[in-house]
Amino acid sequence: MAHRGLFTALFCAFALAPGVAQPRAVTVHGVVFDSLRGKPLRDAFVTIGGQSRAIATDSRGRFRFDSISPGVYTVTAQHPLFDSIGLSGLAARATISDGGREIELAVPSFATLWRLTCRGSAPRDSGIVFGTIRQASGGKPVADAAVELSWADLALDKTRRVVQRRWHVDTRSNQHGGYAVCGVPLRLGLEVRAHNDSSESGVIDLAPAEVRVERRDLLVGPTAGVATGRGTITGVVTEPGGSPVAGARVRLGDSREVRTDADGRFILDSVPAGTRQLEVLAVGVAPSLAAADVTPGDTVLVSVRLEKILTLDAMRTMAARGNRVFAAEFDERRKSGFGYTKDSTEIIKYTQFLNVFRDIPSLNVRYGSSTLTITAPDGKGGVCTPDVLIDGAGAAFGHLIDLQPDEVGGVEVYARAAHIPPRFVPPGIRPQCGMILVWTKYGFRNR
Repeated sequence: MAHRGLFTALFCAFALAPGVAQPRAVTVHGVVFDSLRGKPLRDAFVTIGGQSRAIATDSRGRFRFDSISPGVYTVTAQHPLFDSIGLSGLAARATISDGGREIELAVPSFATLWRLTCRGSAPRDSGIVFGTIRQASGGKPVADAAVELSWADLALDKTRRVVQRRWHVDTRSNQHGGYAVCGVPLRLGLEVRAHNDSSESGVIDLAPAEVRVERRDLLVGPTAGVATGRGTITGVVTEPGGSPVAGARVRLGDSREVRTDADGRFILDSVPAGTRQLEVLAVGVAPSLAAADVTPGDTVLVSVRLEKILTLDAMRTMAARGNRVFAAEFDERRKSGFGYTKDSTEIIKYTQFLNVFRDIPSLNVRYGSSTLTITAPDGKGGVCTPDVLIDGAGAAFGHLIDLQPDEVGGVEVYARAAHIPPRFVPPGIRPQCGMILVWTKYGFRNR
């Protein structure tokens, strides 16, 4: 795997600020643009050399400084997004003259980062995970460490049932401890772990990222069976309103568990050094994960804020022949008017199953080179990617390609996140887009 220019690419920015110097103070204006997501970057903090104040960009990514004397300045921008992709910030050296030209600060595009980090042309349906492997003691980069990245997806087997598949990608860190894994899926949760002959990190979960580039640095320490090189994790668990959560269970991997006290605090001592993952569980709230970088003989502080579980519809269980229970649920949701539905009598009229979605308002369907993308309005003037469930199990757009019209019993499309039936929303998750539900005739037999 090629790593050339990895860090150089992550610190590049582009600026345009030509002009002719003027003797009087002028207004300086510009825009911060997120090339990874193709839209202006809101709430970025922008500073200009020699000025103590910082300006936050508006909803269009724009900023403005008044009363700036003509000259040469360095304009910088900071945003939480930059940390997640390995940028320390954006900076541009600009010549301020009459204030008539706009200063542009741009996050490098995904195509640029892919070209400098990976091989070949950038695909449309995958991303990059990269980072640096360091020793927990002293922080020295670890060369030739094994880095394992894994994930699970769903596929249709020979009997046309949805089955889970597990994927693994292995790479090794370079002489500077850097690694990069290209071609990871965009909308699936990932797991990453680093190790060598004598040291290791824990298995760390990576949630589906909002952008196609994600940085995950890892510390490795002596293997768990070694008594030396240990540290302490202490922290506090709070509920969404900020109040402490007493009695919450805090798990360290699969090995240990403690509970929070009346103030929501916990302590885990004698923890193996390295990047370790905590899982926090409590009644009435969604489980939460947190990563901690543990160094030998030191204490790391962790703050975990739990999210409430969304209230689910009451469920009624009854015995029935065939698919009568499902049919009743399907018809009930159809009558609600919140989504678009088609049953088997309508779907069978299509020669290709994908054409069902082309006839549903609010969906934009693109299919070419064996790649399918479906987008829906995000309610903010842009578009987003709806989730897909086949027979109630999470799936990807590619799984829809293999389905035939005579295999599908029903389709439900909820273009807006607010209209998704609560029973299909995972606990603790706040949907950002709509949802597509596909019910196969095979699935009906098991309901």
